[in-house]
Amino acid sequence: MRKVLALAFLLLCQQVVWAQRNIETRLGYSYNDDFQFSDEWQYLSTDVYLFNGNRFTRVLNELETGARKPKKKYGNVLEYLLITAQLKNMKVFGNDDIVYPLYNFYIDSDKDDYQTQVSDHQEVVRLIDKMPLASNTNIDAIINAKAITNGESNQVFSLVANQLMNISKLTSPTGAVLSLVGEFGNLLSARTTRREYKFSSTIRLYEGQDFDTRLHSVRVYVFVPSDVKKVDIKTIKLTDYLQKHPNKLDRRQLEEMAGYKDYPYMIVANYKSLYKMDVLTGDEVTLDLIEKRKIKIQTAYDQKLINDETFRQEKLYVEFLRVFADMKQNLNTYRLNYRNNSPEINAKNLFGIIQEYKRLKSTYDAREREFKDNSGYINIFKPEYEAILANADLYLEADHNLKNGKLLVKTLRDLENDPKEWNTPEKREAALTRLYAVELPKAEFLSASVEGEAILRLIKKLEEMQYNEVFSKEVKLLGETEATDETVPQRNVLLEKGTASKCQTCRDKVKEAITDYNKRYDTYKLKQALQHKEGLNQAAETTVFKFLKRHCASKITCKLFRQQLTRCWTSTSAACTKRTLSSVTPLKRWIS
Repeated sequence: MRKVLALAFLLLCQQVVWAQRNIETRLGYSYNDDFQFSDEWQYLSTDVYLFNGNRFTRVLNELETGARKPKKKYGNVLEYLLITAQLKNMKVFGNDDIVYPLYNFYIDSDKDDYQTQVSDHQEVVRLIDKMPLASNTNIDAIINAKAITNGESNQVFSLVANQLMNISKLTSPTGAVLSLVGEFGNLLSARTTRREYKFSSTIRLYEGQDFDTRLHSVRVYVFVPSDVKKVDIKTIKLTDYLQKHPNKLDRRQLEEMAGYKDYPYMIVANYKSLYKMDVLTGDEVTLDLIEKRKIKIQTAYDQKLINDETFRQEKLYVEFLRVFADMKQNLNTYRLNYRNNSPEINAKNLFGIIQEYKRLKSTYDAREREFKDNSGYINIFKPEYEAILANADLYLEADHNLKNGKLLVKTLRDLENDPKEWNTPEKREAALTRLYAVELPKAEFLSASVEGEAILRLIKKLEEMQYNEVFSKEVKLLGETEATDETVPQRNVLLEKGTASKCQTCRDKVKEAITDYNKRYDTYKLKQALQHKEGLNQAAETTVFKFLKRHCASKITCKLFRQQLTRCWTSTSAACTKRTLSSVTPLKRWIS
């Protein structure tokens, strides 16, 4: 019984010693780049570099310094050195934290010392590549090193079993998840043959995409026994190197700048990548392509490859592309049928282009207002909106009708957004000139659409303002003015002014006023003619009777002449009076 108690006491002491003198993973250096990473930098890549691998022998042997060495007697010898990384907040793997097996080295014992089979130049391990992050969330790797005795092999199996159980909870495992399952299989296979294991299946969700990537942070972890008090890393040189090389690090230079030789250490470099859109040109945009893009972004969102904000921006961009595609369809119809259609049909086709172009501009304005402080929109999506708009502008340079249509849209937008654009008669005239430069469909057709109704409403408002400010006083004054020869210049000035204006309402009302004036002027001229006739009649009568009184020798002749004059004077024709007067001279000769 005493022997059993003594054995139990020794085993307990051994476990306490190992628990107290386990390998510590000490953070020796931390660096965060000064670059301001906004939310659109939503992908993380992590590289792991292991240095001084041959110094693990020192670490393992110093674990037992000053303590009893019962390993030979009781068989508890170190057998493996396992290094793992634990990643938190990796939503692509569900809500459970994932532990990556990085290295597993076999430990050999030579008399009283341990030896590790760790090469001194381990290549870089890309742990994860372009993994999506939630907004404002970092994924930090927690590095852990554990020396495992030959009696603790079950810990490795337990680690593998727990991770496989976590993965099994996923309803739709991705390729990244399945590659991690393969790594656990490789770990177990390497252990059974006592081979070195190194993580090799980079967890990658995007292949062949040219992401903008830059260094986010660096951590240096040193593997030491617990009684080591100080880790001396040359932080100044290392910091200077990292600041000058934010895009790619070199293993040899990292080792040189760190300048640390005492114990094994690991450098964990985290990179962030900017979300990259599928860039399109205007000619590529079709309704079929838009539908494929919509499905693609929905699939990416369902697989958690893009975050909520990016998904929202992509959907809004798809809506914008759909408006552009509708404009292109109307443009193709216009081009194909312009020479064959009637003017009315051509006007409707042209208005369809104008309609979609204005919607395109309005959609862009809405995005600008809504996301004026959104860095993701500004840095990623806005340039693509502007590229599509540039294509639309270029399409509308094809002929004078399309150019006038583009100018009409610009005029509408200026007038709708800034009242100062119509605050003077000159500005209103210029605006109406541009609005009437396009042969639009009839008002009944225009009023059936939002854009058409807006055009009619705006033209009406401009013309009412123009008439009231420029023409109404003069029109009223002409209506109250007496129509005489003296006031004709006033009429002519108003007529010339109305003819020169593009205000259709103004021209119509000026025309009505001129027509009314002309009627009054005709009456005035007729009255003048009648007065002139009466004067001529009186002059003729006076002259004729004057000669009759002096020279009439024949009563018969006088009687006939008197009858002729009577008929003529009773006539309203001034010409008759002139003829009568013209007969006076020969009559005078005859009488004499």
